Amino acid sequence: MSAETTYHERLTARREALAEATARADRLGNVRLVLALVTVVLLLLPLFIRHGGPWWGLVPIAGAFVLLGVLQDKAFARRRQAAAAVRFYEEGLMRLEEKWRELADDGADLAAPYDAETHYAGDLDLYGPASLFQLISRVSTAEGRRTLGRYLGEMADREEALSRQAAVTELAADLDLRERYVAAAAGEELGRIEDSELLEWAEKGAPLANAKVLRVLGIVQPIALFATYLFYYFTANGWPLAVAIITQAATLVLTRKAVEQRAHVISGPERFLSRFARLIEAIESGQYQSPRMSALKSRLSADGVAASQQIVALEKIVNRLDARLNVFFALTFGPALLWDLNFVLRADQWRASAGPRLRGWFEAIGEAEALASFAALLYERPDYTMPELVETASTFEAEQIAHPLLDRRAVVANDLTLKGAGSVLLLSGSNMSGKSTLLRSVGINLVLARAGAPVAAKSLRVSMFSLATSVRIVDSLASGTSHFYAELKRLKYVVDEAAAHQEDCLYLLDEMLHGTNSRERFIGATSVIRWLSKSGATGIVTTHDLSLAKVAEDLPPGLATNAHFSDDVNQRQIQFDYQLRTGPVVSTNALRLMKAVGIDVELTEDAAT
Repeated sequence: MSAETTYHERLTARREALAEATARADRLGNVRLVLALVTVVLLLLPLFIRHGGPWWGLVPIAGAFVLLGVLQDKAFARRRQAAAAVRFYEEGLMRLEEKWRELADDGADLAAPYDAETHYAGDLDLYGPASLFQLISRVSTAEGRRTLGRYLGEMADREEALSRQAAVTELAADLDLRERYVAAAAGEELGRIEDSELLEWAEKGAPLANAKVLRVLGIVQPIALFATYLFYYFTANGWPLAVAIITQAATLVLTRKAVEQRAHVISGPERFLSRFARLIEAIESGQYQSPRMSALKSRLSADGVAASQQIVALEKIVNRLDARLNVFFALTFGPALLWDLNFVLRADQWRASAGPRLRGWFEAIGEAEALASFAALLYERPDYTMPELVETASTFEAEQIAHPLLDRRAVVANDLTLKGAGSVLLLSGSNMSGKSTLLRSVGINLVLARAGAPVAAKSLRVSMFSLATSVRIVDSLASGTSHFYAELKRLKYVVDEAAAHQEDCLYLLDEMLHGTNSRERFIGATSVIRWLSKSGATGIVTTHDLSLAKVAEDLPPGLATNAHFSDDVNQRQIQFDYQLRTGPVVSTNALRLMKAVGIDVELTEDAAT
């Protein structure tokens, strides 16, 4: 069964489950409302019948109200999970129907750690609108976003990439588990689960001064207060009660500022704690065969206690602490019980024992989400494959390689083999014929391969290349950098990368030095290509300058290969088939394109053919 058929069937079932859960929650809510109205009637009835009312009826009503509340909470949980599953399959269908560019999270902020002047992220559209991140991401947590962004932006070594591949393949086969990940992380409100405040508190928060003494006071003083009150009640001797009140008030005043600061910090993200716990529990519930997923599962424990249970324990502490937000409680029982102090101290104990492990748990969550995102890509696109990561240098052999960001219903795939260390593919062709697209296809699929993800190809054998690109050059008026100077800086970076990595470097250069005259462009471009070839780097250089194809004559035999994309003119309409052909291109189409868009140019016989 295809992914699209499966998604449609499951979406229908989850919508039915959502409607049922919503209806049940509404019914229970209506019954609770009726019970509340009955309670009001029972309370007011004595005012009208002028004698003792049937208040005994409040006991079973209160019990029923609480029981129905528990049942309603369960209905809300089922509704939340069903709604998350509905979104999961709706977004999956959007990707299958090539509507993924409408998805909200494009990961534009994730490009920040990478230098725009040198890193390949901008050239290959890894982040931002219509990006690889937007296509792939199924993450729910902030750490999941960071992890997926890092997987795409940083080249993993072979062992790491193969480890991810095995995990991705396993997760791709388990749609139920991937759905549970998303459903578990869902809240009543949409949005990512943030972790910064929790981590700040867990790793940098300082315990209360004299915590051991305060723990004793937090137990002894409330007991003393109630004991002296009973003493006063039975003996009318009030001085012990006065001493207890003064002592308790002093403790409240002296600890108020520190307690309030800590209570505010841990109460802020409490709405995320249950979502963290559910997501960790979903990961813990998986039965894994791949070493990586098994290791992730084992990391989600501390001294034999599951991380989900640890998070639930913190959630209970925070929920009880938040009783202080009730005004009546805060003015009465809270101060009498030293409530805030006691639960801040309990939170500090949790932080001391489990806090150092919190970041590791979040990192495990992030890895699981990133790997599940790759797995969804593999599941939804059966024409993709896991690449073979070879240990030999300078290998790139692709069968039916394509660009993953193009519409799969129209994209044209090509076979491509690079000839090894020092080789260069000179890719010529007219404007809009597909040169830059193929260049980016090679780069973005190398990124996917090094990330441990499936690639847009029928097969791909590839070395663990580093990647250096000069494709999309941006000038800067603010810094006084011209387009030509910006390109020179980028070329210098490519040359430096090739010198550093030699046979392990793959470079991609698009229309080199087109900001200068044709003579200097030819001399400069051929010099760069010769140097890169001599260094042992492997590369692809695109050009619509027919003379540059002759650089093959200046390199040792077999190192330079010419290939091209062609076009066809039919009644002055230009058509492209985007099929890669051997040899250099024999004509260009700039003047014909100008004519096609309505610019009046005079076409000679040579230009028109």
